Amino acid sequence: MGEDRYKLFEQLWNAQDEAYDLMCEYDTLPHHYGNHILFQTEGHIVDLIAEHPGITVTELGMILKKTTSACSQIVRKLRSKGYVDQTRNDQNNRIYNLCLTKKGEELYKDHVEFNHLCQRTTYHMLEDFSEEELQNHIAVQKMLNAAYREDIKRSRNYDVSK
Repeated sequence: MGEDRYKLFEQLWNAQDEAYDLMCEYDTLPHHYGNHILFQTEGHIVDLIAEHPGITVTELGMILKKTTSACSQIVRKLRSKGYVDQTRNDQNNRIYNLCLTKKGEELYKDHVEFNHLCQRTTYHMLEDFSEEELQNHIAVQKMLNAAYREDIKRSRNYDVSK
């Protein structure tokens, strides 16, 4: 790898690290969606319940790649705040189906509006980039994502006994 190219790679790597840190920080902060205050993960679960009425906690976990226990804790919080109802499944008494309450539906609308505002803001911040530049960034990001997936795969398959 040429020296100039490697310096560009280091800048890219550092920018990715900064983006990761910023996203992690963003996810730990409470957000105001209209009159509602929630964490990002709670908002994602509200979105999924709105988009898939009757979804179960297990299905939420599969979609979000989180444990059923983690999703269950978040759903419990959302229920205690009055955003989510759960009802026993007619075919299987051990399964609960989730749906939004009226308050949860209002939150969902506010969350969607908030997301659209964030996307519009970011879209306008990128106006000076050409479509080709954006396509190049997407291609680079996809390749980085593939590298991260391989790192995860290697880490999961790593044999600590060696």
